[in-house]
Amino acid sequence: MMDHPTAPSNGGRRALQIALAALAAIPFATGALDIVAGSDHLPGGPNQTTPSMDSEFRFASTFWCAVGPVIWWQVPHVARDSPVLPLTLSTVFVAGMARLQSWRRRGRPHPVFVGATALELIGMPIVIMWHRKVVAKAKAVRLGALT
Repeated sequence: MMDHPTAPSNGGRRALQIALAALAAIPFATGALDIVAGSDHLPGGPNQTTPSMDSEFRFASTFWCAVGPVIWWQVPHVARDSPVLPLTLSTVFVAGMARLQSWRRRGRPHPVFVGATALELIGMPIVIMWHRKVVAKAKAVRLGALT
C-alpha cells in the first residue's frame, strides 16, 4: 500500500522529498550562474566590484552550488536520522543571518535578496522541523515493527 504524501503515518515524507528536491535547485542554479557570470549579473544592474570582490564572490558561490547536490543526495534517505540534511539546512540559515548583517550595515538589498533572506531565515527552520517530524515518525514505525 502506498502512503499518501501527507499521511500522518509518515509525517509527510514524500511531500518533504518533493519540497527538498525543488528547493535544492535554487542554490545550485544560482551558485552555478554566479560562478560563470560573476557579480555583474546580480539584480540591480552591473556593479563596479573590484577584481578581488568578484574573485571572492565566485569562490563563495561554489558553496551555494554545492548545497543543491548535498540536499539531493539526502532526498532518498530523508527519513534517516542523519546530521547531513539538518547541518546543510542550518548552514543556509546562517547564510541568511549573514545577509541580514549586510542589510543592517549596507542597506536594504534588491527584492530578490530580500526574498532569499526570508527563505533562508524562515523557510529553513520550517524545513528542519518538518524533517525532524519525518525522522520521528520513521523511528516510531521501526520501533513498532520491532515489537
